[in-house]
Amino acid sequence: MVSVEKENAYALREYLHRKVIENAHGDPFKSAFLHFLGLSKDGIPSFDFATLSLYPRCAIAGLGILEETVSAQDVSRLLGQAARIDSTPRPWVSDVFGVMAVKWLARQMNDARIVREFENWISGFLAQQVGGDHLNPFEKDIAAYVRSGESALYSTACVSLFFHYRKILRIEDHQTRLSLIGRFMGEFRAQAQGDASTALLSLMVYVFDQVNEDVAVVPPKGWSLDDLLGFLEHIPVGLKRWTWEDAGRTRGAEPVKWRVENEYHVQNLLYVLLAPVFNDIADEVNLQPVGQKNPRIDLYLPALHTIIEVKYRKDVKKSFPTLIGEIAEDASLYRADAKYKDARIVSFLWDCTRATQEHTKFKEGVLKIDGIDGCVVVSAPSTMDERSSN
Repeated sequence: MVSVEKENAYALREYLHRKVIENAHGDPFKSAFLHFLGLSKDGIPSFDFATLSLYPRCAIAGLGILEETVSAQDVSRLLGQAARIDSTPRPWVSDVFGVMAVKWLARQMNDARIVREFENWISGFLAQQVGGDHLNPFEKDIAAYVRSGESALYSTACVSLFFHYRKILRIEDHQTRLSLIGRFMGEFRAQAQGDASTALLSLMVYVFDQVNEDVAVVPPKGWSLDDLLGFLEHIPVGLKRWTWEDAGRTRGAEPVKWRVENEYHVQNLLYVLLAPVFNDIADEVNLQPVGQKNPRIDLYLPALHTIIEVKYRKDVKKSFPTLIGEIAEDASLYRADAKYKDARIVSFLWDCTRATQEHTKFKEGVLKIDGIDGCVVVSAPSTMDERSSN
């Protein structure tokens, strides 16, 4: 086993990717599996499908990447074969990834008889493999899925996340997914010194790439939702130095007043404050239409999977009950989008009226709205002696 020092996760990813590309060369199933995971640089692998033996043809067909397939008769023929010939194990006995692909093929046949044949087929070898020392924890998790389907429980984060990203078994709770991502990074880094199979390393690289697209592996600066709320609630401390001049500070200069005159000004202020911490912050995120409604998120922090809904109270004409109603409607529209239905939502109100006596009751009301995880109210600086106007 070659020792590889890879402190940087992205450098390790590149190393493992090169390794699986090299190891898959000349092996039809490994090459097909790489393409199935979107990790192949050369597109659909080139090999003569018709000349392959029955098992690899069935396994590759189960990946669904080729136009060629196999007949139900051929699938039944494979599933009727014994796991051993004269005590010599057949190739699939220790190949849980290929067997998983055969499981998918059996399902695609939409034939209850073939599904029963598959279950009988794996009963001849899979339990024995799992019960012995033949499989590592990741392979045992794949075997658990092959045996029990979506009801299986998994010990490794990698396999759990793989099934999530392949939409086989979704992990709807975002915090659970974040916890698994943290565990996965430990599993991933361990592969620098490991000797895992090409298929498993391919799985590792695939999950790493999906995690990288999904959310940051660790929230910036280690922030949690409570840290975010604390930061937002302390914004008034900085507003003490908000520029609002009655006279210019230098000779001949005109006085400067930083007016906050509408909701998007508040949104821009929050963006300026949060972007140095959350470099993947997004604003004005359009969601899926809900009937004639076209909802749009003010600010979104992918690392915390958190929406910040910005509100602006210009004067007493905008009542607190009205604001609560708007927030409730916005939250329900966000939940209608599958991507954000489990996102946390924080309401941020900029109050030009400085009605501090109403803020506690307002926050209590907002936090009773289903799906609202935090509420912050900031009064315009008292130095502002003019009312903002649109």
